[in-house]
Amino acid sequence: MPETSSANKTAFEERRTREKYCQHWLKTQKKTVSKLINYAAFAGICNGLLLLLQAALLAFILHSLLIEKQSLFANLNQLNFQLNTFFSGLLAAQIPYNLPENVLLPAIFFLFLVMMLRSCTVYLFQTTGFEAAARIKTRLRQELVNKLIHLEPNYLKQHQSGELAATLLEQIEALEPFFSRYCAQQTIIAVLPLLMIACVMPINWVAGVIFLIAFPLVIFFMAVIGISAAVASRNQFLAMARMGGYFLDRLQGLPTLKLFGQAQRELAHITYVADDFRGTTMKVLRIAFLSSTVLEFFSALGVAAIAVYVGLGLLGKIEFGPAKHITLQQALFVLFIAPEFFMPLRQLAVFYHDRAAALGAADLILKVMDAPTLSFPQTNLTDFKKLPDLSLELQNVSKKYGERTVLSAINLQIQALEKIALVGESGAGKTTLLKLMLGLETASEGMVLLKGLPVNPDFASANITWIGQGASIFYGSISDNISLFNPDYSAEMIQTAAEKAGVSEFSKNFPEGLATLVGERGYGLSGGQIQRIALARAFLKNVPIVLLDEPTSHLDEQNKLLLLDVIDALFKDKTLLIASHDPAVIARMSRQIVIENGRLL
Repeated sequence: MPETSSANKTAFEERRTREKYCQHWLKTQKKTVSKLINYAAFAGICNGLLLLLQAALLAFILHSLLIEKQSLFANLNQLNFQLNTFFSGLLAAQIPYNLPENVLLPAIFFLFLVMMLRSCTVYLFQTTGFEAAARIKTRLRQELVNKLIHLEPNYLKQHQSGELAATLLEQIEALEPFFSRYCAQQTIIAVLPLLMIACVMPINWVAGVIFLIAFPLVIFFMAVIGISAAVASRNQFLAMARMGGYFLDRLQGLPTLKLFGQAQRELAHITYVADDFRGTTMKVLRIAFLSSTVLEFFSALGVAAIAVYVGLGLLGKIEFGPAKHITLQQALFVLFIAPEFFMPLRQLAVFYHDRAAALGAADLILKVMDAPTLSFPQTNLTDFKKLPDLSLELQNVSKKYGERTVLSAINLQIQALEKIALVGESGAGKTTLLKLMLGLETASEGMVLLKGLPVNPDFASANITWIGQGASIFYGSISDNISLFNPDYSAEMIQTAAEKAGVSEFSKNFPEGLATLVGERGYGLSGGQIQRIALARAFLKNVPIVLLDEPTSHLDEQNKLLLLDVIDALFKDKTLLIASHDPAVIARMSRQIVIENGRLL
């Protein structure tokens, strides 16, 4: 029992620490758009002040009509007569009669003006808050995409692509209400209720005291419920991310599941995952309804107390406080203000769930933002043309994944224009070695040098091209897949690359040639055709070093020989390194490097 209690306490402390960290991160993001949020808050406060003026005008008009028995319609008729006289005199170039003084009509005009101004402040509040949220979402998406690019490959392998996509889309989108509404409402709730109390106190101090009692009670219960709301929202976002990742993975592997007769079973499991998400969503809604009920209870109680007090005062049934001398105008003003006093609190209660949702989303976003990234030394490229001709060098390079050593003490030099076969069985470390050269992995020990300078992804990308075992094909035309949607490549350059790589040989049989659309993952293309598109990409990039990883895997003998002929022709003036254990590939290379159990032999 003590161990369980200690574990619960530890979990609570960790959760509280994590929540504080998320709150600090949200505050940091808020500072970047603080001006816009302050403008939105100012618009909300102005709306509240105009509301006080609106209530005063309405109370004055009703008091004048009901108590002072002023005739609005008679005044309108008189005004109509005087306006006709005014315009007729103006047309006849005569001085018209003076207009009679009217008390109610200016008040009605000002009331209409106040309502119009309130509409403008509501518009400014919403548009300014939306602009603040849009700026933050845009910047965070850019930062998150940049983070994903520089994450360690192991992190990406350990997480579902659907989960990362949900973080990039849904989680960042969930931050919008927090920055567009809640942040500004925080300032409004700190200022506007106090201004309302200050206006009510001189008129009816009893109503002001009721406001003072109800205000902190509502804030207290909102804070208590908000703790549970934040936890529930975090669990909801986790369930949504898992559901998205699970569904995307199963959708991508649907053909395999069908072939092995597991489609129906996975469908049942998807239903289970979706039901789990439904359960977490219902928990959030239950908390939302509970908080709304608590707020409505205190609001109704406060309004009812004020209504009973002023009503009994007007009837002369109570003489406590200002009730003995209360007028209809004062009573109406207080009654108009009472429900509006709780309106900012109601809005804050609604927006408080936006805060809880933002904390849950921030927790998942920060898990990606705080993930380890690849760290490389900075490389100065100003004197790139003066660098030596040495292409690649590995100096005592080792690579570990946790406790497992993949590469150990690798020393290797690759001269310019060499044609090298990197030979080894599957799992020997060939692909890891290529990734170190490409800057896709960092060495645990030693250094990887490119033209005498430490490798980093940008430097490697400018000088090395790579074709992996499974080239990625995107939904688009064959031409787009060759250029990878890069507008800098002209149609002539793409056509030349297609002809050199043999893509034109099969694309001419398609209805639209290179403009033919191909499906995601190469639907409609054979393995050999996909490899030729990948070779065309490498040729189009036109960099001095080419790395190929098992280019002939999954090809029959005839297509393999054709592909090797294309490789020989395309990269005869390039430094070429091919990782393979295919004898046909090894025979064509001028140098052979053997790797076994992470060591060079």
